[in-house]
Amino acid sequence: MVKLRKSETQKVRNLLLLFLLFFMTTTAYCQTVESLEKKIQSIQKDIKLAEKLLKETSKDKETSINQVSLLQTQIKQRESLIKTYQSQINAINKDIQNNKNQIATLEKNLKLYRKEYSNLLVINYRNKGKVNNLLFIFSSEDFNQAMRRMRYIQELNGLVKEKIEEIDSTQIKIQLQLEKNENNKKEKEKILAKEKQEKAVLMKERDKLNNDIASLKKKEKQIQKDITSKEKQAKELKKQIEKIIAEEIRKAKEREEAAKKNNTESIDYNLSANFAQNKGKLPYPVEQGIITGKYGLSQHPTQKKVTVNNNGIDISTTKGSKARCVFDGEVCGVMNQGGNSVILVRHGLYFTLYSNLEKVYVKMKDKVVTGQEIGKIHTNVSDGKTILHFEIWQENRTTVNPALWIKK
Repeated sequence: MVKLRKSETQKVRNLLLLFLLFFMTTTAYCQTVESLEKKIQSIQKDIKLAEKLLKETSKDKETSINQVSLLQTQIKQRESLIKTYQSQINAINKDIQNNKNQIATLEKNLKLYRKEYSNLLVINYRNKGKVNNLLFIFSSEDFNQAMRRMRYIQELNGLVKEKIEEIDSTQIKIQLQLEKNENNKKEKEKILAKEKQEKAVLMKERDKLNNDIASLKKKEKQIQKDITSKEKQAKELKKQIEKIIAEEIRKAKEREEAAKKNNTESIDYNLSANFAQNKGKLPYPVEQGIITGKYGLSQHPTQKKVTVNNNGIDISTTKGSKARCVFDGEVCGVMNQGGNSVILVRHGLYFTLYSNLEKVYVKMKDKVVTGQEIGKIHTNVSDGKTILHFEIWQENRTTVNPALWIKK
């Protein structure tokens, strides 16, 4: 009698542990799948935009550096997409294996439940019939023993019923796990087909990239001339920016000293703190775009021996796109570079720069807010490229990587 109760308690614990394990693995799998699916959707969105931009720039028969940059970006995105598909497949394989382990545990429990059920039937057979049960109770030596025997019969009948329910429940769970594995296998086949398709497209894109680079090698002298010209413009612009920032910082310090004397808060330092707190959360400076020019030193897209130093990032976008301010601030500079305009916005002791604008919607000392359109981005007539150059400067007149500051 006592032995049966202990056994039941242990079985309940085992079932609870099994349910908890099943819940944890299922939840983890669902979270992984959901996360990977969101990543896939984001990459596919970027690939579609890259394809759209490539169509815009490929209207010109001659291959351009911008087309190569876009194609290189698209290839990286597709490689990332393929890796994400592989991660999905790995997650499914892991879930399939977990399901197999759970099925093995359930089958082991089912075997045990059937054995226990068989034993209970034997015990019940010995006390079969209401007459035998009544005789068993009334043949008791005293009232207490009669009560104990009554409870025993009730518990025995209850255990038989519970064991039947456990067997049925376990069989259903096994069937559900088998069906889940079948669905997983079908989903895996779909993803494998998508991966194969993306790999085929990737091979074509790589071939095209190699052909485009070979085509541009014929223009090596002109490309080198353009690089030298752009570097010269960038140096001149940098000097102007550094001069403006130095003056703005000087004014900010004067305001800080005045604030201390008047026992008031410093607007500049509060704004800087708010800007810094939004690192990684700043909005894109365009409605839609992809980064085709990375921050810092990098190899030129077509000239292997040439290293390009970028003080910011280059964002390729669609024709007619507007530059948007990424944070509240004040316009402290409107300059010219290569026939197009550059806007510098102060955010306390931080500064953001928006370059390659053909139209400017703001003027010096204008207060601007997050998301405000401040200029129209220039579209190159020769190759159809529309690129916003974006930089972030600090009070010590050094740049930081904008890709780490804007929201992905």
